[in-house]
Amino acid sequence: MEDRIIDFLRKNPGNIVLTSHFNPDGDAIGSTLGFAHYLQGQGFNVNVIFPNEPSIPLRNSLGYSSSFVHIDQHERNKTKTIISQANTLFALDYNVSSRVGKEMSALIDNFSGTRILIDHHESPDHSFDYMYSLTSKSSTSEMIFDIIEKDGGAVDIACADNLLMGLITDTGSFKFPITSSRTHEVAGKLLNFGAQPSIIHERLYDNNSKSRILIWGLALSNILITEDSSVAILSISNSDLNELNCQPGDTEGLVNQGLGIKGVKMSVLIREDSVGSLKMSFRSKGDVNVNDYSRHYWQGGGHKNAAGGVSELTIHEAIEKVKSTSKEVIIDDQNI
Repeated sequence: MEDRIIDFLRKNPGNIVLTSHFNPDGDAIGSTLGFAHYLQGQGFNVNVIFPNEPSIPLRNSLGYSSSFVHIDQHERNKTKTIISQANTLFALDYNVSSRVGKEMSALIDNFSGTRILIDHHESPDHSFDYMYSLTSKSSTSEMIFDIIEKDGGAVDIACADNLLMGLITDTGSFKFPITSSRTHEVAGKLLNFGAQPSIIHERLYDNNSKSRILIWGLALSNILITEDSSVAILSISNSDLNELNCQPGDTEGLVNQGLGIKGVKMSVLIREDSVGSLKMSFRSKGDVNVNDYSRHYWQGGGHKNAAGGVSELTIHEAIEKVKSTSKEVIIDDQNI
């Protein structure tokens, strides 16, 4: 599929727009900006559209402040024009158009040009003209590098830096089971192209806001552990977020903390974005499949060990539901 995508682009240069999902994480930002820098270096006319702004640390990514990067939430009319004038639209790091939000998904669904999906999540939308979907890949950033490597063009520091950031964030700094020897190989090649991991780590993890530290402290101080010690549940109310003046991305990564507790096989973060609207995040170890769990109970999905979902329950009701339903996916695993 990499060859088909490359061949298509070489034969159909035109105007290209790269899109990624709502609340873009490190892989969304990294794969999109990395690919944008590469394509621009190859002479393509490229625009990037994110549905909304990422967390503050991710806004420091190389190229994020460039004139070709647009935020749909702030530039709705401009993004509509960009998409309407594009010949090719890429969907990066999301499997269905609903992941970009209602307004943008309508533009993507009705796009009259060629639509290309590049993603590593399960259950991709098969309506795209080209679909490069591999759940075995650590990240969309790794998949973008595979395309770039096959194309054989020059990789500048901005491209390498962003792709390495995507690898680092989606693999949990290379500790998640999805990390492969190929992932490490790609990381090594990106270092050779000038990526600077120490600076990436400093930018991502050593620039915490006061509100981020406070909301993490509050959530961790109220953590719940199920009777069998297998599930950790963290919860944050909308009033907590408002009182601490939290910014987008302040809770990013918080759900992973539950897995650091001895015996815990699944960690859950329940975040109340507004009254009657919960955002659920799930992380797990070993063979505990939170992708299946989130699809069945929380209108969500993702990966085997990392998934998300939504709910209209109260926080208390969601906690009780997790307690009663998580037993179905918790299994004995000698590797945990």
